[in-house]
Amino acid sequence: MRVASVQGGYMRDVGASLARLGAEGEAVRRADPELFRELAGVSRAAWLPIAYNLRWVEATERGLGWPRALEFLAERVHAQFDLPLFRGFIEGGVRLFGLDPGSLVRWLPRGMGLVFRGCGSWTTTRLGPHAVEIRGRALPPEVAGHARWIESIGAAAGAMFTLCRVSGEARLAEHDSVAGSACIAVEWAAQKRAKAG
Repeated sequence: MRVASVQGGYMRDVGASLARLGAEGEAVRRADPELFRELAGVSRAAWLPIAYNLRWVEATERGLGWPRALEFLAERVHAQFDLPLFRGFIEGGVRLFGLDPGSLVRWLPRGMGLVFRGCGSWTTTRLGPHAVEIRGRALPPEVAGHARWIESIGAAAGAMFTLCRVSGEARLAEHDSVAGSACIAVEWAAQKRAKAG
């Protein structure tokens, strides 16, 4: 069984980005200063225990409150799209699917594989033209028991909304920490079409 872990370069990048984010970045940094000192020295190639990512979510919540923390996390994921870890993945998805939020959100499990290991099995199901379900199964105890971390997975959908220029919502619809399962419901507004002129 794989140990739940998070990619070191990803954590280092999000930690370093706080210095550029003014008062909100400072509030998150102050919520767990030791975490951000540790991340500054992390090897980009390392795989870190998932506790680092759990602490990042917790620091964001303590520093900003919830739901602003969730929006902030979505903004951090979107900012990662320009970095080498995600750039090719996102560009490939856009080339294949265009800016359709449902198609891009359905790629989320593949994108998670770039950042997380041993954090359960994640699948998506398109439920309609403006809805997708993200379902996690076989979640290890450290993430299964952390509802805010599971909600933060939905923040990646928020990043896709920004990329596709639509408004939407990702919410935790089901969570069973004992069974190690969760479901995130993702819904968005229809994309505006340009009027023929």
